[in-house]
Amino acid sequence: MRFWAIPSGLALLVAGALVAQAAESAPDFSLPNLDGKTVRLASVEARGPVVVSFWATWCVPCPEEMKHLQRLYQKYAADSLTVLAVAIDGPKTASKVKPFVMGRRFTMPVLLDTNNDVKRLYNVNAVPTVYVLRRGGVISYTHTGYRPGDEVTLEKEIQKAIGPRQ
Repeated sequence: MRFWAIPSGLALLVAGALVAQAAESAPDFSLPNLDGKTVRLASVEARGPVVVSFWATWCVPCPEEMKHLQRLYQKYAADSLTVLAVAIDGPKTASKVKPFVMGRRFTMPVLLDTNNDVKRLYNVNAVPTVYVLRRGGVISYTHTGYRPGDEVTLEKEIQKAIGPRQ
């Protein structure tokens, strides 16, 4: 059996990279909701798990995913789950967000990222993109795109983030 000596600095660097990869914290942000009130992620994640979903009115699969997010938001509200639907519509289509949401009777918080600052912060390259955060803001799951059946996996990841029910 061979043992290799690893310089301590390298060992710490490798160990740190593994820890960072395993438990990455979600970047904090503040965005206005549809009523113009500012919502800060850190305030929301202190209460429990959070789903952050990036979407747009012009995105073809987004309405279907949002329908499932609304259902999960209602189903797990008692478990302190919050869903933040972050609209990345720019200045030309931002005026369509509120009618889109109201017309579909979505009650989950919808935030406006018209400058795409949070989209860039999260390195979102396509919509829909969803993040599941455990309490304290640790990213436990991420997924880009939507196909029927993805909501089953998303619900399982939400259940893991919530933990055992009391």
